[in-house]
Amino acid sequence: MLNLLSIGDIKLDTFVVVPETSSFCKLQMPEYLLCFNYGEKIPVGAVESQIAGSAPNVAVGLSRLGFKTSVFSFMGQDGIHKLALDVLKKEKVDARLIKTLTGAKSSFSAVLNYKGEKTILASHISYPYALPKRLPQMEWMYVCEMGHNYKRLYREAARCAKNRPLKIGFNPGAIQIMERDKALYELIAQTEVLFVNVGEAHAILKQERQPLPIERVASELYKMGPKIIVITDGRKGAYAFDGNQLDFCPVFPSKRVEATGAGDAFATGYLGALMRKIGHREALRWGAANGASVVGFVGPQPGLLTLPQMRATLRKHANIKAVKR
Repeated sequence: MLNLLSIGDIKLDTFVVVPETSSFCKLQMPEYLLCFNYGEKIPVGAVESQIAGSAPNVAVGLSRLGFKTSVFSFMGQDGIHKLALDVLKKEKVDARLIKTLTGAKSSFSAVLNYKGEKTILASHISYPYALPKRLPQMEWMYVCEMGHNYKRLYREAARCAKNRPLKIGFNPGAIQIMERDKALYELIAQTEVLFVNVGEAHAILKQERQPLPIERVASELYKMGPKIIVITDGRKGAYAFDGNQLDFCPVFPSKRVEATGAGDAFATGYLGALMRKIGHREALRWGAANGASVVGFVGPQPGLLTLPQMRATLRKHANIKAVKR
């Protein structure tokens, strides 16, 4: 029996590190604009490609924490597909549910890293998303970013949660939040743990122009049906709300190299704690520890903690507590 089936796109991420001293690039604040000289050939630092995507990131992360995981995804017949299978095999993640489509391409992203923060140019291929007719037995299903045509799969996942003894972890992608289709809210209603960042939370609530206090955000999302709301706020920390109490955990100290996958790492740590029957306040610490480790590396998977590393990190930073907000 699987501990968790992770569902979503598998991509090849190419990471481009722009030197902080570059005269060709600047930040325009407070608009949060990353500006390059138009038409220039811009020198960069490191360039590296890795298999990524929230689905494999979470599956790999939980495998390192000692759980049995699998990925369900669609890919093209290309080099990205072969590389993904090699990575998942190495990480002891079951890849038998990955479907290969003849003539299709696999998803990819270009990730610009400047001053420790990421800007992602993502390409999600529109696959014929639908759950397998025969799903394996599992404790958790984790649904995350994917391209268009996701609505059928979302509805099928919601029905699974109603008809099977399984729990849903849900981190909707940018396309799903932008469209705000009924299928999104149907799946939210059947979710055990909803993972969003502050911006995503306001978008789901249709409050982009009038941001709400974090307490109100958590409460309004909880009314939609999830048992637990987890909201990350970048370097400011993260929150969890179970309908009765809002808890907050600050970030763990780390050297910030590149932030891709920090949210996936947080979700991985949080779910890993819950799956070990650890309460959601301590689960915040697991998430914070994993997120802090991942941002110390280029890419979303190199910094994912093993179980011994997680326990050592939590002991080392025992002074960092999750507290009632």
